[in-house]
Amino acid sequence: MKSFAIWCCLCLLPALLTAQTQVGLAPKKSMDALRITDKIKIDGVLDESIWSQAAAVEGFVHRWPTPGKPATERTVVRVLYDDNAIYVGAYCYDRNPDSIFHRITKRDELENTDLFSVIFDTYRDGQNALQFGVTPDNVQFDSKFSLANANADNGNADGEDPAWDAVWTSSARITADGWVAELKIPYAALRFPKKQVQQWSVNFERVVKRRNETDTWNEVKAEMTGSLNQMGILNGITNIKAPIRLSATPFVAAYANNTYNQTDGPRSTWSFPYSFGMDIKYGLNEAFTLDATIIPDFGQVRSDRNVLNLSPFEVRFQENRPFFTEGTELFNKGGLFYSRRVGANQQLLNATKISGRTKKGLGVGIFNAVAAAEYEENSEGLREQVAPLTNNSILVLDQNLPNNSSLTFISTNVLRSGSALDANVSGLLFSLKNKAQRYALSGKAVMSNRIGSVEETERGFTASLDVSKTSGNFLWGASTNIESDRYNPNDLGFLYSPNEISGLVWVNYNRYKPWWKLNNFWVSTWHWQGGLYKPFAEWTERLFGFNFGGNTKSFHNFGTNINYAPWGERDYFEPRTFDFKHYYHVPAYANFRAWYNSDNRKKLIYYANGGVRVFNETGRKSTSLYTGLRWRVSDKFTVGLEIGNEEAWNNVGGIGDGLLETAQGYNEISENDIIMGRRRINGFDNSVNATYAFTPTMNITVYSRHYWQKVRYSQFYKLGDDGQLIECPYTGQDNTLAGLHNVSANYFNIDLVYTWRFAPGSDLLIVYKNGIGHIDEARASERNYFYNVGHLPDYSGSNNFSVKLLYFLDYASVKKKR
Repeated sequence: MKSFAIWCCLCLLPALLTAQTQVGLAPKKSMDALRITDKIKIDGVLDESIWSQAAAVEGFVHRWPTPGKPATERTVVRVLYDDNAIYVGAYCYDRNPDSIFHRITKRDELENTDLFSVIFDTYRDGQNALQFGVTPDNVQFDSKFSLANANADNGNADGEDPAWDAVWTSSARITADGWVAELKIPYAALRFPKKQVQQWSVNFERVVKRRNETDTWNEVKAEMTGSLNQMGILNGITNIKAPIRLSATPFVAAYANNTYNQTDGPRSTWSFPYSFGMDIKYGLNEAFTLDATIIPDFGQVRSDRNVLNLSPFEVRFQENRPFFTEGTELFNKGGLFYSRRVGANQQLLNATKISGRTKKGLGVGIFNAVAAAEYEENSEGLREQVAPLTNNSILVLDQNLPNNSSLTFISTNVLRSGSALDANVSGLLFSLKNKAQRYALSGKAVMSNRIGSVEETERGFTASLDVSKTSGNFLWGASTNIESDRYNPNDLGFLYSPNEISGLVWVNYNRYKPWWKLNNFWVSTWHWQGGLYKPFAEWTERLFGFNFGGNTKSFHNFGTNINYAPWGERDYFEPRTFDFKHYYHVPAYANFRAWYNSDNRKKLIYYANGGVRVFNETGRKSTSLYTGLRWRVSDKFTVGLEIGNEEAWNNVGGIGDGLLETAQGYNEISENDIIMGRRRINGFDNSVNATYAFTPTMNITVYSRHYWQKVRYSQFYKLGDDGQLIECPYTGQDNTLAGLHNVSANYFNIDLVYTWRFAPGSDLLIVYKNGIGHIDEARASERNYFYNVGHLPDYSGSNNFSVKLLYFLDYASVKKKR
């Protein structure tokens, strides 16, 4: 631990010397909205006389690439409102209107286009906001911001969630001197406090894509982390009431499913299932909303990216189901909720979310989902239960504090019928910031409890603390984390491995304004050290790192990451005993990674991301390279291609309980021996995608991926008590000298989706999916990549055709028509 303390001092010294740099928020601008009684036609013209009577604001400034510089083009914005909606009209002047970038794309998936958007923080808490945007072709974009989801390291300091969707109307058109955006946002799409006089935080943003320029009305200083606390003020809204926010989206779906080339049973089978259900959204009051899905159907979401898992850990898959990606910011606090657990290998019967925030800033979130018991026929022809009836629930209480700070309690619960294990994870989280938003202190304390028989009951905990400087050119931070050996949140959360104590210190310098040939750049150095909680402080790894990256004035992005583990790693998981008594000593190694993206304004863009890891061991290394291109064939058609390759020479992995009795040397090892294997790994991960947009509300997309990976073992060893490898008689080969542990995996899928939004919130989806999963072992695994590609039609797979119709019904609209 001594080296860790020394590195902390060295890293924090320059940061402490620069800690007096004063960075403040820009002055807040203000504007007034005008109440109207006349009807507004949303046509992108702004020719109603009332528009000219409303207060106009302009004076936009750069957010990027030169923060604080006056915008190159003039933008004028006006805001109106009535008893039902708020209206935003923007005239985006342009001295070269024929050069305006515009493309017809899918909703929320903007590409190489100008954009105007408005951002509302109706409670002025600086932590939550909604964004509504439109392009010159009237492609809509909306998103939800929540600091609960913020991750500045990934460039998402405001916790933006583009999966959030609302029902609103807009129109846009290009004119002789620019383009016009007109938005009507019904109060049903917003939440606001119940009071006579409203005062909202607001900002307007414009993207001039041909210059890669982003401008905002209220200045957003790059030196400050996040933008939600850097918004202007919207006054003048009075005597508005939240409508009865009740909507339902019933759906019906029909399928034609085919499985083919089956090795067991009929070679080909067909089934024709159907489903129907409903999504419901109800405003309990002006602040709280109930979202429910009844007998949901997610058959149209994109296929998972399956891989051959050689690690001792579970693979984490991306969540693609809309109900679990929209409006989940409260439930994601603390990282205790992994939504893929809900309904995993079970039929989801229903799921409900209640969320909102009181006038005093208390956010409340309640989640509940019920999954049906699953049964299958055993070898004796009897029906047996393989998964119990399961209830998943979450409670979140999130109190806003001054200075964009917060205090949060979260509790996740899993209740299973019968004698199956139940589970609870409860935690307290805090995030504190000073008034000037320069420094932050955050942390958490969490307990996990798995409840069953005396032998099965398991309790554990985790705690962390993080301190950082969050504004200015020089940033720094230090954090520590502890996880007990029995901490297990995986009934409703996700954790790769417990039993860890770790610490991180870092210093970062950011240059936000142009310098030399760069628009901006950043450089950082860091040190991470990990050890075991039990036995306490038993070190596992010490890493020293250096990062550098930036954006050139021609808008090419690049970055590098270098890290070095001079003492290697004590890997307690690869031996797969999970008793934390045995470890494999990985030799010292160094990583070098680099990435590059070309100018994204061009019709043809390309990128690359690759790296190499070298070890202090003869002949041992690994490489990876992913490269791709994206070609905008026309204003409606885009094609993308990615090719990925991963290689590893003399990689070492644990065999665990996978020893084979038919292998030579099996009888010469004892049951207490831990066997490791040296192996050669190589593989490809290639994909192609295309999108054609007929109109802003109608498009067709195709995505196809082929993944192949091959593993060949060359030698096996016993694991010594000191973590070193010892030669052993086990060969892993049968009498024909076939490598019994050798394996290759093929995964191929096609997702073809036609989407038509034929009415607000109403969609027709026509989907075709093809999926192939094939594993070769022993001698068969020696076939090469091209053989496997050529024989994909011969492997077992499935075809899936589906049609799904969703129709949006809004209570206020139905009542008005009646």
